[in-house]
Amino acid sequence: MVQPSDIAQAFNENLPGSDDNPNTLRLLGFDLQSWDEKTETIRVGFEARPEFRNPGGIIQGGMLAAMIDDAFGPLLIIATSRTMRPLTLDMNVTYISAGQVGKFVCEARIIRRGRSTAFLEGELFDDKGELIARATSTVKLVPIKPV
Repeated sequence: MVQPSDIAQAFNENLPGSDDNPNTLRLLGFDLQSWDEKTETIRVGFEARPEFRNPGGIIQGGMLAAMIDDAFGPLLIIATSRTMRPLTLDMNVTYISAGQVGKFVCEARIIRRGRSTAFLEGELFDDKGELIARATSTVKLVPIKPV
């Protein structure tokens, strides 16, 4: 398994946005924890803040889906050695349990990858290891243009 330190540092240091204009990775507390090249699996930590709660007091489902979606992007960027990024065509989320304020971990993997599309799946767990949501996604692979 490749240790994520250099990859994580690059992602964390190069996140666009600032404190007054954060992108979703910053907003959700993105923390790359591991990358397994052999299985094309990524493990990413996130943090749900109190302002992510809906009127019922639990984390709004769209925020949970965004955590999984924000694991899918780096998954493909890393897996393609930063040559491609995903454009979501379809994402199906199944909510298993309510999410509370606190830490989450998403484990996401590539199920199949072709030249122009990829099929992904991810699972989101709370800090107790309980499965909160599961998602599948079909994405179009788009070349990353050099800066």
